[in-house]
Amino acid sequence: MHVSTLFIASALTLVLNSIGGSALANELHLGGKWLRDTEGQRLVDPQSSGLTLRHNELIHIGDNSAALPQRNVLLKINPTTGQLNSAPINITVAEPLTKGCFGSLLTAYPDWESLTWDRQDDTTLITVTEDSSAYQLSPECARRYQATHSTPYPTLLVKIKTDKALSKAEIVAVRPVQFPEQAKVGNFANDGIEGLAIDNNANLYLALEKNQANAPMIFMTPYNKDFWQHQEFVAVRDSGFVLPVPDADNHPINGLDYLPHPDSTHPGYLVAAARNDDEIWVIDISQQQAPFVQQLQFYAPNPPASLSKAQSATHNAADNSCPAYEKLGNTSIEGVAVAGDQVYLVNDPWKSKYPDNIQCQANSQNYKQFSPLLFQLNTDPRWFIQP
Repeated sequence: MHVSTLFIASALTLVLNSIGGSALANELHLGGKWLRDTEGQRLVDPQSSGLTLRHNELIHIGDNSAALPQRNVLLKINPTTGQLNSAPINITVAEPLTKGCFGSLLTAYPDWESLTWDRQDDTTLITVTEDSSAYQLSPECARRYQATHSTPYPTLLVKIKTDKALSKAEIVAVRPVQFPEQAKVGNFANDGIEGLAIDNNANLYLALEKNQANAPMIFMTPYNKDFWQHQEFVAVRDSGFVLPVPDADNHPINGLDYLPHPDSTHPGYLVAAARNDDEIWVIDISQQQAPFVQQLQFYAPNPPASLSKAQSATHNAADNSCPAYEKLGNTSIEGVAVAGDQVYLVNDPWKSKYPDNIQCQANSQNYKQFSPLLFQLNTDPRWFIQP
C-alpha cells in the first residue's frame, strides 16, 4: 500500500522534536527511500533527471553525468519500495536516425533531462536533450537548424518506442525545438529544458530552467497524432504562465508533470519542481488562481540500529546515535511524477554539494556515491480552485 504523507509526517515528529526543528505553516516534511537495484543494493550515481508513472511503475531516466552503467537506460521502479523491478533497459537508436543530423549525439550519451509518456499511446515515451555542446552538426544540418533562438545545437524532443512490458526501448523519432525569438531564451547549454508534461487537452509543455533574465519559463505546443511525422522544428510558444519567482536569483524549474483537477471541466495543473528552493509549484493552466507554493523539507532514512552484523555491513554500519531520519541540507529534486492523488519526487544528487549532507556515518557512502532518494506526498485540496 502507499505510505501517506500523514504517516510520513507522523514518523518524523520525533525527529523534528529531537533536533528542535520548527515547521513553517505551509511546509511538509518528507522522509525518503533510497533507490535500490533488484538485489537491494543502493543505486550508484544514476543522476536522476526524469520520472514518470506508467502501468503502476515509476520510469526513470538519468543525464549524461551519471556513472557509465546508468547512462542511456530506463529504470523501472516499484513506487512503494523504491526498488528496481528489473535490470536497466538500454535505450537503442533506430538505424535511419543514426545516419541523420543528430546521429552522433543519439548514439553516444545524450544529456536526457526529463521523461513523460504519450497519453494516447502507452508504448511511447518522450524525453528531451539539454547540454549538447560537446557535439557539432554537419554544415548542412547546421544551416537547416540554425534558427533555434537558443543554443547552436538545438534542443531535441525524442520519441522512445517500447513494448507493453517495457522490456526494450528504441529511439524512433526526433524533433528539434525552436523557441520564440522574443522569449530571449539565451545561449545557455546547461540551462535548457528540464521538464515535460502532457495535459488532457493534448498540449505538450516544456519547462525551461532559466532564460537571459535568469528566470524559468514554460513553453507549449500542440501534441497530435502527426507530431512525429515531421523532421522540421517544433516551434513552441510561451505559455504566458505567471510563475512565483520572487527575485533575480536562481529559481529554476527542474521537473514537471500534469495534475488533473477533480472537476473535469477545469484544464488542470502543472506540478513543477523548484529544485533550488525545495518547493513544488502547482500552476493553474487556466490561470484563474496564482500558483500554489508548497514548501518541502526532505529527510533521508538511516539504517536501523537493530540490524544484524551482515545487514549492517550492507547498510553502511548502522550507528546507535543516529536518528531514524536525518534532515538533508541539499536535495536537488529533478523528477516529478503524478499518480492519482500521489506525487512522487526523485533527486539528482549535486556532486559538489551532496557529500555535505553527511551526518551519520551509516549513510556516508550513500552521499559519497550520489545515491538518489524517492519521496512521496499526497495532493492537497488547497492546490485546487473550487468549481
